[in-house]
Amino acid sequence: MKQSRYYFIIAILIVILIASGCKDDGGIAANTQIDASKLPTMVSHNVQTLLSDSGMTRYRITTKTWLAYEQQENPHWVFPDGLIAEELDKQSFDVKMSMQCDSAHYDRTTRMLNITGNITIHDKDGGEITCDSAYYDEEKALWSLNSMVTITSKDGSKIETNQMYWDRKANKYYSDSFIRMQAQEKVLEGYGYESNEKLTTYKVNRVQAIVPVNDTRFPTFN
Repeated sequence: MKQSRYYFIIAILIVILIASGCKDDGGIAANTQIDASKLPTMVSHNVQTLLSDSGMTRYRITTKTWLAYEQQENPHWVFPDGLIAEELDKQSFDVKMSMQCDSAHYDRTTRMLNITGNITIHDKDGGEITCDSAYYDEEKALWSLNSMVTITSKDGSKIETNQMYWDRKANKYYSDSFIRMQAQEKVLEGYGYESNEKLTTYKVNRVQAIVPVNDTRFPTFN
């Protein structure tokens, strides 16, 4: 009887030792399962490649890091180390628009691009846009530009605001926010704005001030 009890105790000790051996130094069970759907299905570094849409080459992207999550409910791409994206003309493959930012997230289901940090956009007419964050709805061809937005045309006209929409289908800018526009040796300030992409035809809905360009009473957004 004593011998049976002795073997029983030995068996319990062996089970305890085996269970302890199934843990790593950090106390995490060795059989912990990893959810593969939360891991990127592709990790690429130092990439420059062309992307197609409906069988036609539309974009050229350059990035240090490209993470593709294709197994998630909403497949998406992440560019944590910055992105340069160029939209190409369908016929000539000339660059119609270029965009550069510190980080980007593209939802492949909604076709929405979310970009942040040191954003610079150049359009086909020689204009430049800078801002801190932006969203692009690819289906609507609509940009939502946010925070410290500056738009400069080829001829030097400039708009400063904290929010601006750029409708690329209608070829226009519009906003309900406060804007400061410098054009033709004068500065206009007001709420509500609409113009063409070249800033040559524009309308300020509620004008608050019209002053000479060199008047220092009205600081910029910088």
